[in-house]
Amino acid sequence: MAIETVPSIDITPFLSDAGSARAQGVSAKDFFALPLEEKMELDVSKGGAAWRGYMLQGGEHTHGRQDWKEGLYLGPEHGDDHPLVGMPLHGRNQLPDSRLPRMRHDVLSYLDQMTDLGKTLTDMLSLGLGLNAGYMRGKLLAPEPVVLFRCFKYTPLSAASGTEGPTYGIGEHTDFGYLTILKVDSPGLQVLSPSDEWVDVPVVEDAFIVNVGDMLDQLTHGRFRSRPHRVQRPRAGAAARYSFPVFFDFAWDAKMERLPLDHLPPPTEGDMAEARRRWAKTTFREVDGTWSRYLARKVQKVFPGLALPDFEPNAAPSTRFQRVVDVGPG
Repeated sequence: MAIETVPSIDITPFLSDAGSARAQGVSAKDFFALPLEEKMELDVSKGGAAWRGYMLQGGEHTHGRQDWKEGLYLGPEHGDDHPLVGMPLHGRNQLPDSRLPRMRHDVLSYLDQMTDLGKTLTDMLSLGLGLNAGYMRGKLLAPEPVVLFRCFKYTPLSAASGTEGPTYGIGEHTDFGYLTILKVDSPGLQVLSPSDEWVDVPVVEDAFIVNVGDMLDQLTHGRFRSRPHRVQRPRAGAAARYSFPVFFDFAWDAKMERLPLDHLPPPTEGDMAEARRRWAKTTFREVDGTWSRYLARKVQKVFPGLALPDFEPNAAPSTRFQRVVDVGPG
């Protein structure tokens, strides 16, 4: 499978309604066009542990460097009767319903279809590893995956040749978890190839880009590789760039352990040495415990006032984020 060497791959459309992606994209662009004061009324700090809402340009850092993008943090909606209501990353979206009455519908419809796509990709990966089609879905996604959705706007460089902020909208990094399913409207994404060269990822209309996350890399014994990538800002005079990543992650209580792949040829000593070097750069200490424990450290980095007494974080502190959200007394 191509994903074994370069994990950023184009996937032809799986949407039952391809217009859903376009409608969601229009809604997101309409949101970013709102006055700043209206967007700030939906600031992510007001969303609490659900981690939903607006992120001001420059409000995030990647490994200590400021990102040059605006963001809108979203996800599936969880009602009061959901078994995980009140837990981090679960809740309702902050959206300007009075100004953009169609946006909530567009977002949720898109996420329903992206969740179906993520499950289909999971079955394909299972087959590619020589496992039963439903093996990874049953083991890693049941009863439901954790799905996080982001809308990003990258502003162009200034005419003064890069004097306005950094050149990169997001600096070099790898993704944290399982799969990232990405829709973009223009070039800018670059991935580090196996030969350590930065490669521009082409934009294919009505198709998606898929990135492998750090944990999937480990679960597959390094067969599916999480590679560094980054995003260049649009050149001076160009239109803003919009990006819509869906972080399709494991179920909240899914047990993290390496997949049984003894039926496959073993990795070479060189491959394993390279994998260990790759894994040493991630935040994971070990592959053990439930996925929620890995998310705990990431969440507590952003929400230091959030009390999670039942969590023993299973990952080293993340350096991806520096935005701190005060959720009040624990």
